Amino acid sequence: MSEEERAKMNALDEAAEKAGGYVLNMVNKDTKYNLRELIKYCKEKGIEPIDLTLRELNNFIIQ
Repeated sequence: MSEEERAKMNALDEAAEKAGGYVLNMVNKDTKYNLRELIKYCKEKGIEPIDLTLRELNNFIIQ
């Protein structure tokens, strides 16, 4: 990754943080997830997002 690409990625991260975080499309292209809350949950539980059960993952779907 070039320095320019890294700078653009950092700018995107900062803009997303100011806007309230990312929304991640993980399974279905029409399903949106609240990534900020999902990551917070994983940190609290001490697990990786890949280790979430479908039931847990469904709690972060944005309607």
